[in-house]
Amino acid sequence: MEFKSPLSQRIIFSFVLLTTVVSSLFSFGIMAAINMVEEDLVTAELNRKFPNILVDYRQGHSPQLDYGTQFYSGTEDLPYYLRDLKPGFSEVEAERSSFHVMMQKEKEIPFYLVQEQTNLERHENILEITVVAGFFLSVAASLILGLMMSRRIIAPVRKLTDQVNNREKLLLDAPPLSSGYANDEVGRLATSFDRTISMLQQSLQRETLFTSDVSHELRTPLMVIKSSCDLLIEKNQLDEYSRQRINTISKAAREIQELVDAFLTLARGNATEQARATIASIIQGDLGGWQQQSEAKGICFSLQDQTTGQEDRNKLFPVAMLRTVLNNLVRNAIHHTAEGEITLVVHPTGFEICDTGPGISTSDKQSIFKPFYRGESGSRNGLGLGLSLVQRICQREQWSITVSDNTPVGCCFSVTLNKSGDLS
Repeated sequence: MEFKSPLSQRIIFSFVLLTTVVSSLFSFGIMAAINMVEEDLVTAELNRKFPNILVDYRQGHSPQLDYGTQFYSGTEDLPYYLRDLKPGFSEVEAERSSFHVMMQKEKEIPFYLVQEQTNLERHENILEITVVAGFFLSVAASLILGLMMSRRIIAPVRKLTDQVNNREKLLLDAPPLSSGYANDEVGRLATSFDRTISMLQQSLQRETLFTSDVSHELRTPLMVIKSSCDLLIEKNQLDEYSRQRINTISKAAREIQELVDAFLTLARGNATEQARATIASIIQGDLGGWQQQSEAKGICFSLQDQTTGQEDRNKLFPVAMLRTVLNNLVRNAIHHTAEGEITLVVHPTGFEICDTGPGISTSDKQSIFKPFYRGESGSRNGLGLGLSLVQRICQREQWSITVSDNTPVGCCFSVTLNKSGDLS
């Protein structure tokens, strides 16, 4: 059975439930014992007196009766509350009085020995009220005790929860959680958290070092490649074909450098100084390459600028991040479009890339931004990381990305950039 209520409520409920069950059994046991003992004692007393009273009655003497005791023989002048009684002991009530009655028959003649028990009954009622009051008081006391105990029991768990939620515990020099707890269940749980946090620390440290090392080590060869390409182009000793190839190499080196910067920024997860530029300048730097790739597949790539004023055109965005988003979305559109056209629409709040490819199914739309997801029926080329990278960049920069159907075929990716643009 699965409990979804808080642990403190379950502790309180257990206290109250246990007390209720034990107190109710104890109360019923007391009342049953009182009634049983009362019946046995009264029955024994009446049985002891009955023979002597019958002897006096047969001898014609008046029976010697105690105070509050009456004797009846036969059915004449018999009170109504004694009629229809069976032989043996009985408890009867009449108006505001109660009686214990012992009835015997001799030769079909009934004899009744009646003892008034009104005062005793009142004392029994007081005792019952006391038992019931004690029952409710014990339940109330268990509720108070449960509240107090639950706070003491839950206190170490809450303390551990706060410590685990504290992100400073992921620092390498943070003291172990288990140092502040006894060797009990909570202490063992804290020890387990220490082991898990230690593994996370090591993993984060390895990832941080890897990202920093890759970024540092790739900067130098990329710079060498780019500077060598620039020197070759400046010498003016190349034919047109070689110049185009070297330009392609230089552009690829620049893209790799920007990707490294984007990955490093994502890995750091905090504010990082980045080169910034307008969306128009970023697009113009890659527009020729996008058009060449599209023409190689026999499709048309068009750009539509719907910005309304100079203020919209002067907004600045991080170059590495925005170029990575644009390149991934454009390459994705070119890859999945066999014929037709691809349109890049720039508007005041962002941009939209629409293609005439096969489109994206409703089920795939829920998963295309997951890492390594390549669609249920789409191409198996690639690792399925491009759209995941795009979404992570958008989340970091507080941009938003959505996907919708294009009319009549294809799909559209819309990116809203207005939250992170700066006016120059």
